[in-house]
Amino acid sequence: PALQRTAQALATLDVLATFADVAARRNYSKPHLHEGDDLSVVEGRHPVVETMTREAFVPNDLSLDGTTQQLLVITGPNMGGKSTFLRQTALLCLMAQAGSFVPARQAKLPVVDRIYARVGAADNIARGQSTFMVEMQETASILNTATSRSLVVLDEIGRGTSTFDGLSIAWAVAEHLATNPKARPKTLFATHYHELTDLADALPGVANAHLLVREWQDQIVFLRKVVPGRSDR
Repeated sequence: PALQRTAQALATLDVLATFADVAARRNYSKPHLHEGDDLSVVEGRHPVVETMTREAFVPNDLSLDGTTQQLLVITGPNMGGKSTFLRQTALLCLMAQAGSFVPARQAKLPVVDRIYARVGAADNIARGQSTFMVEMQETASILNTATSRSLVVLDEIGRGTSTFDGLSIAWAVAEHLATNPKARPKTLFATHYHELTDLADALPGVANAHLLVREWQDQIVFLRKVVPGRSDR
């Protein structure tokens, strides 16, 4: 027992010292954790991408709550930065609740009961599950178990089937997350279905954001900046 207590103390010290070292070297800030609904980030960054990229990482702000901006529909081109923005939000919440400082200038974060991520494409052919089947099973799990205290990040729901079927599924999922009286989790919903931006006009609590892109001499320039509103095309 004495050896086990010593090992536990050393393990705790190791984790806390590592958190402190990384926070000092990478300019992290102390998050404000609270019991309310507001999730507010000023100049948030992805802790891994910012250390791996050769380019300067572009920080972004975010504001979510349980009423006025509960679900954010994010549009923009491939490689524009949508997935990075989703993942860094989930990581900020995870790091803060683990006891770490976070890669942001300021962060006011609610205590979340779960973080749900439906991202990427994967199959389980050995069990007879296609990419689309895995996507639908994971989505169903989110819809059935997420609470109003949860954080949900969804990336390209409906990609594994035909265009109109996929659009219908994505619309239904977003609408359910925004209107379900039993649970309205804070949600980031990245999509290429531009039609989903109309949800912001139809449902309270739904807002649009997009990644800035510029065209210059037949070239596309990704600015990686998240701004309010829908992408123009």
